[in-house]
Amino acid sequence: MDERALTYRGLAEATRKLDGKGITHAHINMLANGHDKPSMRAMELIAAACDVDPDYFAEYRLAAAMRELDPAEVGLEQALENLSARLGARRQSAAKARPSQRPQAQPRPTS
Repeated sequence: MDERALTYRGLAEATRKLDGKGITHAHINMLANGHDKPSMRAMELIAAACDVDPDYFAEYRLAAAMRELDPAEVGLEQALENLSARLGARRQSAAKARPSQRPQAQPRPTS
């Protein structure tokens, strides 16, 4: 909002132009002050109005992960596949971050 010099009212108007309904400035104020939890739709509209990817918001990434791991949303089998894929990707990135585990030759003490 700061980079685009948007007020809560300006951001509300920008979201309204995107889908005809938008988000009210009062709701944006509540979100900004931590008095309400944003929905994925709200974060998508705000992101589009600010010309950023919704993944810019940590809350959006968390909500997306929770949704894809929720058996009630995607079914048990899909939730387990999604979990397995996430764990596999995490293991791969951790392995890349670790330095090589080659044993190093140690110098012999001189006597």
